[in-house]
Amino acid sequence: MEEHQNKATLPLWTAAKAWWSDTAAQECKNLNWFFILAIFIASTIAISLPFAANRWREAEAASQANQYPGLGNAFEDLASKNFEFSISSGKMAVSNSEGPLTLSSGNWDILVSTNTDKLHVQEAIDIGETKQESETVEKESRRNLLQLGPDRFLIRNGNTGIQVSAPLQAFEGFSSDILKQAAQNRRTLSDLIEGLLFTAAFSSIPSIILTLFLLMFVQNLAFVVILGVMLSFAVYRKKLGDESGRVIRPLEGIKMAAAIMAGPAFVIGLAGLFIPAFKAPFLWLAYSLLAGIRVVVLYTSHYRGANIKRD
Repeated sequence: MEEHQNKATLPLWTAAKAWWSDTAAQECKNLNWFFILAIFIASTIAISLPFAANRWREAEAASQANQYPGLGNAFEDLASKNFEFSISSGKMAVSNSEGPLTLSSGNWDILVSTNTDKLHVQEAIDIGETKQESETVEKESRRNLLQLGPDRFLIRNGNTGIQVSAPLQAFEGFSSDILKQAAQNRRTLSDLIEGLLFTAAFSSIPSIILTLFLLMFVQNLAFVVILGVMLSFAVYRKKLGDESGRVIRPLEGIKMAAAIMAGPAFVIGLAGLFIPAFKAPFLWLAYSLLAGIRVVVLYTSHYRGANIKRD
């Protein structure tokens, strides 16, 4: 009856103590599977935080207008051209079936194209129709690029390599009319550019974070299962004819592993979230080592306990 009651409860304190107490860790094998699943998901989210935070910081840095000197002048020159375009249903449309627009503004190459102009856009990038023939390939590669279409919005700093890029669906409704109206006031144009940069930098963040979580979920699940199965072998086997110690079943070992590995996951996850100097791959390695060491300590404790009972 007492064992049944232990299985029916969700002892959060027992699971927390399992991070440092071998006795509590062994009690975790009686925890409810839904509770174990909740712990595992929470620890997976925690260990995913450094990766998500790193991508967020990269997007935030790339969305700053000061990363792209001269971009305001490039947009002003684009607005001054008698060239009408609009983004609708994720595609670039130009008026009167005009071809792609290619022009230079200082150190910026500006390209506006439709889906049917993809080859012409690539040719303009490779050849550089608006550049002087005397420019070297190295100098051309360092020119900045503002591209609208054929299927993406792209702004790239040729000197630093920093860039923002997103599908045109994120800029639904943007058109040359909006740009021309904003260009009449420098502050309005600045706000528009900041909005475009932010949209381009962060439009893919939700899908990236979801992909990171699914990847970490699979990796963490494999890690927990492997270490949990290893714990199931943590009983000293006696010679034939002798009584062996209490065997940990693989599923019980997985429960214990999920509980004791949550501690390192939360510590490492919070460290990566609040300390940008710690890179995500290093933190994952640290988590793997800490979790592995904790499982080995528990394995040794259970093995030694079984050995003592035999004696």
